[in-house]
Amino acid sequence: MSHDYYTEIWLVTRSDLEKLLELERKLQDTPLREEAALNSALSMYLKYRNIVRRLIMCYDQMVHTQKRELIKQILDCAIGRMLEYKKEIVKLDYTDYQWPDNILNRMKFTPDDIELFASVSGRERVEERRKFIQELVESAYKVPPMRERRLSQLHIESMTELGEETLKARVPRRKMRVVPPKVEIIRESPEEKAAREAKLAAKRAMHSAILLIQSHERARIGRCIGADVKRMYDYNKNVASGRIVPKKIDRSRYVKSAITIQRAWRRYAARKATKKRIARLEEALGMTIPSWRSRKTIATDEENFQRRRALMPLFEAHTKKAISDERTRLLRIRGPGLMEDITDEIHEWFVIWYNTLGHYDVFPAADLGGSVLIATGQTSTPQEYLMEKLEKEKQAKAKRRRTEQMMPPKPEPVKLEAPGWKMPQTEALSCLEEANNDFIRNWSLRDESDNPEQEEYLDLITEKLCHELQLEMREIVDELMRAELELLNKALLKDRARDKGKFEIPEMDKDMKKDTGKIRIQKKKKDILEDVAVEDLFNELLQAKIIRNYRVVFLRDWLGDLSYQNYEARRELRDYKQRLGEIKQLVLEYCVLPLISKETHRIAPLVRSVCIYGLPEAGKTLLANAICSEVGALLFDVSAPVLVGKYVDKEKQKRLIDMISKVARVYAPSIIFLDAGEKPWLKEVSPEEQYIQSRRFAKSFVKLVKGIKPGDQILFLSLSEEPQKAKVAFIKLHDKFIRVPTTDYNTLYMYYKNLLMKYHGVDRDIDVSCLAKMSVGIPLDFIRQAVEKVLSLRRRITLKFNPLKPIEIMNEILMYQYPTPEMVKALDKFEKRISLAKAKKKIRD
Repeated sequence: MSHDYYTEIWLVTRSDLEKLLELERKLQDTPLREEAALNSALSMYLKYRNIVRRLIMCYDQMVHTQKRELIKQILDCAIGRMLEYKKEIVKLDYTDYQWPDNILNRMKFTPDDIELFASVSGRERVEERRKFIQELVESAYKVPPMRERRLSQLHIESMTELGEETLKARVPRRKMRVVPPKVEIIRESPEEKAAREAKLAAKRAMHSAILLIQSHERARIGRCIGADVKRMYDYNKNVASGRIVPKKIDRSRYVKSAITIQRAWRRYAARKATKKRIARLEEALGMTIPSWRSRKTIATDEENFQRRRALMPLFEAHTKKAISDERTRLLRIRGPGLMEDITDEIHEWFVIWYNTLGHYDVFPAADLGGSVLIATGQTSTPQEYLMEKLEKEKQAKAKRRRTEQMMPPKPEPVKLEAPGWKMPQTEALSCLEEANNDFIRNWSLRDESDNPEQEEYLDLITEKLCHELQLEMREIVDELMRAELELLNKALLKDRARDKGKFEIPEMDKDMKKDTGKIRIQKKKKDILEDVAVEDLFNELLQAKIIRNYRVVFLRDWLGDLSYQNYEARRELRDYKQRLGEIKQLVLEYCVLPLISKETHRIAPLVRSVCIYGLPEAGKTLLANAICSEVGALLFDVSAPVLVGKYVDKEKQKRLIDMISKVARVYAPSIIFLDAGEKPWLKEVSPEEQYIQSRRFAKSFVKLVKGIKPGDQILFLSLSEEPQKAKVAFIKLHDKFIRVPTTDYNTLYMYYKNLLMKYHGVDRDIDVSCLAKMSVGIPLDFIRQAVEKVLSLRRRITLKFNPLKPIEIMNEILMYQYPTPEMVKALDKFEKRISLAKAKKKIRD
């Protein structure tokens, strides 16, 4: 697709975002009641999801570097604001799952319009991240090859150590011997040698198998041809000798037989053609699923995407070169003059304060902005300083009078807020408004038709570099002005030393003062790993198998349908349950979206830890791998079996937690993974698991989770099959709990269709409904294994004349051992112990 297409999508999305911001401002002023608040929050949440979906498409496909930077900024803030609305909706509705069918109908949205893509952080960034982690692992395992030297090499090296004069003296006496070239023998490790030999053995076995098959096939064809030749020879010989007399048939009989055969063949061909025509029609209408589909369109789209992705680094490199050239030019032309202007500006500030008060104000601290506060008028004027001084004197006198008269101070008036719900003003909304203003100021009046090659805009680069250059020059000038101000204050104190009144100069910034007038300096805790390189810590964790690889899967591989009847069920107060389709949305919002960038993790609601629990083989491990794959995370496996016999002492345990925390922050995004997450908090440990000592890291995990701050891009992820066996501390540790439900009819129907229709010989009209109905509650992986076992190679050969029957799959599916009712009831009981379920029950009661 062309650049104009995505530019048009971007402009339309930006226009919708501006309308949404206007609606946000209205919601800030009018508090709403609970029911209206929930509908309003759901409506805004769905609109943000739609906008985020389109922004992701633009960010993935645009090649213009400056536009992508602005889109990425808006995307991070929009995701943060969307997650804030999600948090408010959960507070109002007391559940993580919503089915706003009425709002979707009113907004004319379908579930596809609000479904987010998997490549939320940019596909090229995820691939780069995965390559980076792989390079780290390879460099950690890389060992320099061992080499051995021959005796001849040792002799040659000893000869080279002799003096050059001795060698030169021997040259004319006799002919120099030809020195053999150095031969280096690289010693292979046993693993490399075994792998090489296994590869050669496999090649030899394949070659011999091919030769054997070819020889047998040629022999079989030769026997068939020989048998046909012998039969014809015997027949001709018998006819010539008179043993066989050929039977003469009347021509009319030949014609009648031919007509009969032709009629039967034409009927068969007509039936076959009609069946093919009906199959093609049903396939075109989407009524059946073909076993093979042309991937030409998909391949073309993928090719276009790869072509556009290949252009992105070129555009980025071109923009960086333009920035570097423009920076050099501005530094040469405007740098000296800019320093003089800033110096004159600060000198003028000095003169105003001295002429008015006779002394100078405190120079703003560098971490607060330095002379930027002076230029923008954020420092106090001499008049304001005098007013504050008089006000403090009045307050001191009033306080003295109250202490003398023992009168209580006047209470401050309490501000009463209007009752109702109101969406708070947050940093994400401020960031969105700032990005929108940036677009209006720099992009709204540009004509994109004048830039078909998508070249960078030099005026934007110049404006940005001028701002950066001014800040850099100010830092240099501020250091000089602070030194100059110190000299001026010393001279002023020297001149006023003989005055009768006590002369004081402000020594501290008012913003940094506290009630006591002193600044409390917190002692920084000593880091025991401060002198250790992060690469060494990474290698140690890798050798201990705490850092490990994971299977690359994505959320699009998670198969599950949505619940289409839960809206009516909730309205009619009937029982309802979430389906597998809602799990993907919840995992995306709580686990994937906050980790896609540092900015998003900083402004979005903080989710430190998530627990995914459910019955065995429900798909929890697949979800964990998908979370890691979506963001390209570094995985730290702290499961009990991994840590058996490692870091036994308390000091070593503390060192392990510190190592994980430090490496996870440096190589963020990171996921700290705990399989069987209930084991560190078990109420009773079985004798078979005593040797694992799973409880010893419980307090350390709590400390690790509490240390996660906004912007760290770290998530503590645990999986559990029996969370009901854990203590209350297990529930307090996790911010969110996601239960993976059992399979439902809708999901199974789609799964059976996709699974069976890829086999060409399977009837397109096979009864899948009965299979889905009887397989409710059975894991998808077990169903896949059962279908593959039934449709073996021998069975697929016979599908043409012996069609597949549902009973064959049923017999294999019925071998599944369902979980006991006690296990399901235990999970239901645990679900009621979670804080959301408790709050919901309290509201109902």
